[in-house]
Amino acid sequence: MLFISQAVSRAGRLVLLGAMLFSSLAPAQSNVTVRIMAANLNGNSQTYEPFAIRIFQGLQPDIVAIQEFNYSNNTASDFRSMVDTAFGTNFVYYREPYNGGGDIPNGIISRYPIVASGSWTDTAMSSPNRGFAWAQIDLPGTNDLYVVSVHLLTTSATARGTEAANLKALIQASFPANAWVVVAGDFNTDTRTESPAMPTFKSFLSDNPIPVDDVGNSDTSQNRNHPHDYVLPAFSLTNLETATLFPTHTYPAGLVFDSRVYSNLSDFSPVQSADSGLAQHMAVLKDFSIPAGIDTGTNPPAIITQPQGQTNAAGATITFNARASGSGALAWQWQFNGTNIDGATTNPLVLVNAQLANNGIYSVMVTNLYGSATSSNAVLLLTNAPPAVTTPPQSQAVLVGQTATLGVTATGTPPLGYQWLFNGSNISGAVTNPFLLANVQLTNAGNYSVVITNVAGSVTSSPASLTVLFTNPAVFAQWNFNSVTPDSDTTTGSTAPSLGSGTASMVGGVTANGSGFATGNTTLDPAGSTDNSAWNTTSYPASGNNLTAGVQFAVSTAGLQNILVSWSQQSSKTGGKYFRLRYSTNSGASFTDYPTAVTLPLATNFYAFTNDLSATPGVGNNSNFIFRIVAEFQSTATGSGTAGYVAAGTGSTYASSGTTRFDMVSVTGISYIAAAPAVLTPVAFIDGQFSLAVSGSSGADYVVLTSTNLAAANWTPVFTNASPFVYTDSIPAAPQKFYRAAAQQ
Repeated sequence: MLFISQAVSRAGRLVLLGAMLFSSLAPAQSNVTVRIMAANLNGNSQTYEPFAIRIFQGLQPDIVAIQEFNYSNNTASDFRSMVDTAFGTNFVYYREPYNGGGDIPNGIISRYPIVASGSWTDTAMSSPNRGFAWAQIDLPGTNDLYVVSVHLLTTSATARGTEAANLKALIQASFPANAWVVVAGDFNTDTRTESPAMPTFKSFLSDNPIPVDDVGNSDTSQNRNHPHDYVLPAFSLTNLETATLFPTHTYPAGLVFDSRVYSNLSDFSPVQSADSGLAQHMAVLKDFSIPAGIDTGTNPPAIITQPQGQTNAAGATITFNARASGSGALAWQWQFNGTNIDGATTNPLVLVNAQLANNGIYSVMVTNLYGSATSSNAVLLLTNAPPAVTTPPQSQAVLVGQTATLGVTATGTPPLGYQWLFNGSNISGAVTNPFLLANVQLTNAGNYSVVITNVAGSVTSSPASLTVLFTNPAVFAQWNFNSVTPDSDTTTGSTAPSLGSGTASMVGGVTANGSGFATGNTTLDPAGSTDNSAWNTTSYPASGNNLTAGVQFAVSTAGLQNILVSWSQQSSKTGGKYFRLRYSTNSGASFTDYPTAVTLPLATNFYAFTNDLSATPGVGNNSNFIFRIVAEFQSTATGSGTAGYVAAGTGSTYASSGTTRFDMVSVTGISYIAAAPAVLTPVAFIDGQFSLAVSGSSGADYVVLTSTNLAAANWTPVFTNASPFVYTDSIPAAPQKFYRAAAQQ
């Protein structure tokens, strides 16, 4: 025959739950969804107000574990009025007998009959103003539900641990074994793993799956940064959990309700968007699909197929399976070495990417209303596995003098050995993980990787880049022209940079004099006198083009700013007296004169010069930077004299055969650090104007931009200043106006 089952909806209407064929050998069964809520929804007045009533009306729970259960004058008629308004006249309630000033009792409100109820004393409280409220509820079908409404102390984690232990003992002593139990309410925990309270609760209750709101946040405190509120079912109920459904919203793990994060509240009418912000906590919901049909028996669970032991290589996916019989819904709880595995409440148990730490004994406990059964043990043995990098070393930037910490996460059969490399070569003694590089200097910048080994093989990580920043001026490129390998000969040398990278060349027809090297500046060069070379140049023009002949250096200033160029220079008696620094920011396509020339007061002496380009646009953070040191006519160098070159020696005549030496050419800077993103404070309205504060990197320039819409092309800059500053504007005539700020490029 055809059987059609019906049940009463939350709004009191009859709804069709399902249809099925049955005979005398297959008794009919239907399910009813029961929505359970944890609710500490009152405001700071510690009495329920209209916003909380609206939340109850919008979420339509069947059973509520309510905290701080006060309303109006706290008379029986007041509570009846509140329940009738928020839930319906068919709901019943239990409230703890706490009625003194400052009392904040717990309670339970239910669509279904409460057949027994009471209050257990919370002995952890020195001056109790609430206890543990409990109720036995007659659900549809054959099983009763036991609900405990709790409000744990804010005093300390230790106090909450004491309350959890006491509550577990009370439940186990007072309720039937394997009963359907839900503990719900305000736990006041700082984290979902807070010890000792949460491990105690999780030893007989389940916190999985974890409810979240529409943006994935599971925290329930008013400012949404702590998980205070829970709905925790017993393991015998976990297989009955089902998705929480609304007309256009589905929450597979249950719901943390915060009206402030929902763009469409039509599902939750008559809730208003600001309502949850007025409450001390967010509401938490979990739904359960309860068998409400004919009972098929009273058989306790029995294990039909035991989980089997396995041997495999580390990293494999391991599956443990079991089969069991028994009346009604069966709940599963897998154990590892005799301890419950958090969240492992489904059959089969799957371990993805199992590692040696997973080796051990696995079993499963199966429960229903009539008893429990525990399987035999299944042993997992994973064999040796070669190393595998799970998290490679991360690129980082540190200041000169700081310590860089390089670490890697790897799996594989222990012990694991580590050898760190710098630019592909082993670093002596760098065999720890993590590897600490102390007192970092510019020469430490580069790529770091690590080779990990064990008895089964080896693996090399991807490289991590170490960038070394410096906020005090430091030389990042230098030419000392000494021989790369000291040879005690000042007439041999090198034009390769002695620090950093770059190129050196002669321009404008200048050639090397003799070997190209001669004795350098023995004062500035740390090589002293025995191996101290300078770059020795000649063939400067006798006349003709000005500011073309000399030496050129190409060096990248990418990632650097506040650039200074310094060098030491000496001319022979017939060599040039005046020179000038010229620079290019476009790879030499054009050059710009430094504002002042340099003068060699006496021939055959070395003189040190520094030209400051720190405020010159385009010089810093530029991979195309080039500078030259070139000979100059007296007329342009000093503004007087003839349009020709002048000899450095007093009474001497300038000649193309004269020589000029260069030594200790150095480029100095500091690290270029981009300004931090702008931070804007909320708008304040004062006397027909509004203002907003802009902050970011102190001293960096930020620009305020406005737009009447959010299109990328419609932003207009209106104000620029150094951070931090306050920007004010008149109230706009347009319907809306948007503001943003950004670091000035």
